[in-house]
Amino acid sequence: MHLKLGKSDKKIEAEKQCQPLKYAADIEDALDATGFGKYNFGLLLVCSWTLQAMGMDLFGTSFVVAAAVCDLALSMQQRALLTATPLIGVVLGAQLWGYVSDTKGRRLTLMLSMSVGFVFAALSSFAPNWEIMALLKLASSTFTSASNSGAYTLLGESCSQRARGRSMLLCTCALMCSQATVAVIAYPILPLSFAYPIDFLGISYRPWRLLALVMAIPCLATACLLHFFHESPKFLLSRGQHEKALEVLKKIYACNTGKSPENFPVKKLIDDSEEATCEESMLKAMWQQTTALFRPPLLKVTLKLFYLVTIVYMTGSGFILWLPYIMNNLFSVLESGGGSGMNLCTVLRHSIDSAVVVGNGTVIQEVCNDTIQETTLLSAMSYGALASSANLVLSLTCGSRKRLAMLFIIVLSALAAVLLNVVAVPIAGGIFFFIFLLCALSMGILSVYFVELYPTSLRGMASCLSVMLGRSSAFLGVNAIGALISANVRATFYAWSVLLMSAAVLAWYLPKDKKLNQ
Repeated sequence: MHLKLGKSDKKIEAEKQCQPLKYAADIEDALDATGFGKYNFGLLLVCSWTLQAMGMDLFGTSFVVAAAVCDLALSMQQRALLTATPLIGVVLGAQLWGYVSDTKGRRLTLMLSMSVGFVFAALSSFAPNWEIMALLKLASSTFTSASNSGAYTLLGESCSQRARGRSMLLCTCALMCSQATVAVIAYPILPLSFAYPIDFLGISYRPWRLLALVMAIPCLATACLLHFFHESPKFLLSRGQHEKALEVLKKIYACNTGKSPENFPVKKLIDDSEEATCEESMLKAMWQQTTALFRPPLLKVTLKLFYLVTIVYMTGSGFILWLPYIMNNLFSVLESGGGSGMNLCTVLRHSIDSAVVVGNGTVIQEVCNDTIQETTLLSAMSYGALASSANLVLSLTCGSRKRLAMLFIIVLSALAAVLLNVVAVPIAGGIFFFIFLLCALSMGILSVYFVELYPTSLRGMASCLSVMLGRSSAFLGVNAIGALISANVRATFYAWSVLLMSAAVLAWYLPKDKKLNQ
């Protein structure tokens, strides 16, 4: 005798046949089973905003410094040092946050660091002199720098392998346009003319201070938004918390599909011995995590990636902090009716020479100018739109061609550095400078390599050490650029084109994409 199945029973039976239960699966198969939906899109947005908040804290300082140059009585060297100070914070905090991220969790790391970073960034708007402002920016960037490891790693470990590379490249769009976002915020703020005296601090609260305060708000906002998301299931599994990892996967599945968490096809996670960790002293664990990157089989990969990080960050992060200065000088010359027959380097040389006055034939004084041209802010917005659009196209097209995409970007940047020296049209020089800065697009591709080529237990440390190296290079680059531009603008860009070509040669020897996918 056969029992007839009702409609609901038939539906359940059909679903079982279409989607058999995977009672045991490894973490990658389990992530594939969660799909890609609302949870992943939401996490992508929050991680993107977290990186943008960090980028505003790091790169937005260049606009604040440009507008504060007279109030804080900054010389050219002090201006370069104050602009680059946030990069030191990244260096100081990178290894510590890598350890915290790998041992305490990606989500907790981000929530703590962004909250405290907000406090110091907000206080910097009340700094009475450039030394105190530098210390406060150093503290804020030390905390917000945790985004370099936490945001990318949390996002990459919470989505399937198929969508991972594309998601992380999309996440980089927000970082790429962080300076443009500051320009958008600065556009209505900096032209204001208010000045409120704060006697006990000995300062006059002017628009550039308000800009510094507004730039800090995204840090607090993203820390609050992270409360609505879960810890990385890969991290939980690596810490031996199998049940918690499975619960997180079920919740991601339910959010993405709209189905009950109990319908999640994976009922047990298979442990991977590579992910197993043990509790050790902090210093010993940090040392072991660091040295593991410089021993076979990871040594060759680490050296290649770290060299590329050095060159890319020196170029992308180094010159981007000089964008307001370079574009402001360019448009100042053009608006004064000059610049005919000049390339960008000649324009900069002319601006530097005209920024001093000679007294009695011997005393040279720099002319203080804290006016930021409207066209400078618009150009920063344009660059942000260009970089974000290019990164969006990159994320949609180069998922399986990361190595070739990196080669193309670096070579194109090197050629632009040569052309802005050669083409005697000021506006063309500005365009070539934008293309030269697009070298920063390689940062997103490098972050994908750091997720793919390192095990979970070392991924946070590898990412943080790479950023520590990159920001150290950027700090040296920013200060070197200031000195080199004053000495010989033309030689500066030619030297950078040679460095970029050396990076392109090394990028050719990265693991091929097909091997990575296998």
